[in-house]
Amino acid sequence: MKILGAGMSGLLAGQHFRTHNPKIIERQDCIPNNHAALLRFRTKIIQSETKIRLKEVKVQKMINYKENHFTESNLFFNNLYSQKVILGRTESRSIGDLKDCTRYIAPDDFIDRLSHGLNIIFGEEANRHVEDQISNPENPMISTIPMKILAEMLDYDLNEDLKTIPIKVVNFELSGASFDIYQTVYYPNPTLPFYRISITGSRVIAEFHKSVPYSKSEWDTEDKIFQNLYHFLEIDFGIVDFSAKDLVIKTQHHGKLINCDPNVRKKFLRFITHKYNIYCLGRWGTHRQILMDDVVNDLNVIDNMISSDRYER
Repeated sequence: MKILGAGMSGLLAGQHFRTHNPKIIERQDCIPNNHAALLRFRTKIIQSETKIRLKEVKVQKMINYKENHFTESNLFFNNLYSQKVILGRTESRSIGDLKDCTRYIAPDDFIDRLSHGLNIIFGEEANRHVEDQISNPENPMISTIPMKILAEMLDYDLNEDLKTIPIKVVNFELSGASFDIYQTVYYPNPTLPFYRISITGSRVIAEFHKSVPYSKSEWDTEDKIFQNLYHFLEIDFGIVDFSAKDLVIKTQHHGKLINCDPNVRKKFLRFITHKYNIYCLGRWGTHRQILMDDVVNDLNVIDNMISSDRYER
């Protein structure tokens, strides 16, 4: 078995199919960190799958709209936030539910433990392996690379442009005091360049949309970015006595996806599974809004399909 991509979905697949002795093909020279943005698991299914213990926490959420605080959402906030995050499109988003909720946090070494013992081939493009799969589809292949890219490799016309939206993520560690909080504030105001700030333990994660209209002069340097974030940490989180360390600013080129016609997606998935024995996995591999928890469920589906005959598939 070959697995395309050593992101989190690819690593989960590698662990799930260890008995198949999979080779994981990764174009980068190291394991990609594709989750600089907020990552919290909704269930314990990742723990059950990986045997890596997760920390159960209670998450609190709030909205800041024009520096007024709201602990209940409504249609106005949902739609305004959706249009800001996914370029004018309006659909249900996580801002619609502000109730306290239970989430599960992975340890800092989660990726290292998830990749332990796996056969990962770094610096390798997927094209050659896809060509080999076309020629000899006897063994299954799992693809976690963006569906649009895989379709191009297979010379398959999707008849629809599968769009993704880049985001910028700023994160840093709070120091100077002891912090162990799990909180999120949403910012639907379109004049602000960021749409969500979260604190996970003592780590601040601010997610920026690169396309919103804002005064660039106020956000055009790292110093100005952090100065503005300090302001919102004070007025929204009540955190005033701290310093920041381990500052990281990262652009995720595949930050948000825009939903496509599900029939286009499903037709492609059926075609490549039946013709080439390729199974797509993950948010980008299947181009749909899913959580990492859902990836484990999809792995079980793929496992059943692989062990079935063609008719059962």
